Amino acid sequence: MVTPPAPLPKRPVARPAYRTAAPKRIEHHISPVTFTLMTAAPAVLAIVALRPR
Repeated sequence: MVTPPAPLPKRPVARPAYRTAAPKRIEHHISPVTFTLMTAAPAVLAIVALRPR
């Protein structure tokens, strides 16, 4: 009877060297809601303040 060959010893597999994540740059975006309020509020206040009485 023929015996199967001995299994090959498992070699450790080198893990890939991941780089650390680069720090995200802070993006200075203004939200559309904030932009709308900042542009519309002065006009609304001017209309209210300057309306004829």
